[in-house]
Amino acid sequence: MRVMSWTRCRGLDWSHSLLCLTLLLWTRSMSGLADFSDYLSRIITSHSAHACDGQPLRLHCPRHSTISIQSAFYGSSEMQLCGVAPHPPLGAHNHSCSAFTALQKLLSECQSHRDCQMPVNHLLFGKDPCPGTTKYLHVDYKCKPTEHKRHVVCEGETMVLRCKPPRALNIYAAVYGRRLGHTDTCPSHLTRPPPFECLNHEAVHLVSKSCYSKQKCAVPVSNQTFRDPCFPGTRKYLSVIYSCVPQSLLRVADPNIVSLTSSPSVGTEKDLEEPFPKGSRRPDNSGAMMSNSLLTYAYIKEHPEMAALLFTSSVCVGLLLTLLAVSVRVTCRARWVRDHRLAPKPGSPTVKYQKDDEDEDDTDEEEDDHEGTGRSLLSATERKAIYGWEEVTYVSEAAERAERIERREMIMQEIWMNAYLNGSSC
Repeated sequence: MRVMSWTRCRGLDWSHSLLCLTLLLWTRSMSGLADFSDYLSRIITSHSAHACDGQPLRLHCPRHSTISIQSAFYGSSEMQLCGVAPHPPLGAHNHSCSAFTALQKLLSECQSHRDCQMPVNHLLFGKDPCPGTTKYLHVDYKCKPTEHKRHVVCEGETMVLRCKPPRALNIYAAVYGRRLGHTDTCPSHLTRPPPFECLNHEAVHLVSKSCYSKQKCAVPVSNQTFRDPCFPGTRKYLSVIYSCVPQSLLRVADPNIVSLTSSPSVGTEKDLEEPFPKGSRRPDNSGAMMSNSLLTYAYIKEHPEMAALLFTSSVCVGLLLTLLAVSVRVTCRARWVRDHRLAPKPGSPTVKYQKDDEDEDDTDEEEDDHEGTGRSLLSATERKAIYGWEEVTYVSEAAERAERIERREMIMQEIWMNAYLNGSSC
């Protein structure tokens, strides 16, 4: 569709092509906003999936998010999602049964994964809770974004979560207990930590009931609030993963929300005065990018005309700046070509006259420079010339002296030779 539209735009003039290109960019941006809307709805709302015995169960989350299991049920109930066995055996009339290992199995197989697929079979969950009965697996989960906030509070303290308006809390996970190897988190000097993990993953239901869709909430961290999963004497802590979501998006994603209140459902005003108790870890700001993107999308969704106007204006400004830069470049290039064509060639008489004029100007400048240097420079030049002349004169005199000596020696040799010849003849 886009390729065909661009092919049609190529045959038009530049103004129509510009308009067509703007429309194509706007269409592409709208499709991107639609994809982003689907992504937001996926990470805000809760999801559920179920499969009967013998069928595969698949959990999937979009990019930049992972699976966070909320609850899991495997067994048979009065809902009869998978029908009734054609001939159930005697004694198998109890249609309300479940496997208590379903949640732990889903957590070990699918937690913090983007995509998870597993076959549904009673062998996967240990002992068959309802032999001879058709069972199914039902899972509730959320897609936890990569950018989120985490808050940890020790046992005996109060956890306070809050978001700046107009954003509200959205809970993704909450675990009460103690993980293996986390000795620095809420250390206890009286008892040693257990050599195994003791976690209560069902704490997410109580935290969500107290804090979901609210701007502020307080939850006391104690065994009276959550079920104790560890041995007596073990110091535990509550770890919550959450994000701050715009209220408008939360209303659209979850129509069951009647009103968003900022009053806490658990705790007192004294607890709210100290949102971060001593010894607890403050939530980090790793979810700032996620919250800003959600606010941006919420503004675009609430003001589509303004967003379209800003987008079109930015495209027009960018195109005008591009045309201005191209025109400046074309003008400068044309002026350079024109100057290059009007410049004289190296062999023309104009260039010779220009060279003669330049030589005369150089000579005049050199004379002016010599006149302005002073007597010290002239005297030094004269001294160098005189010294050179003296050297030349000395060399010439030495050469003449050597020539006279050589000539005298030759004459003396001739005299001795003549005297020797005359003596021998006598």
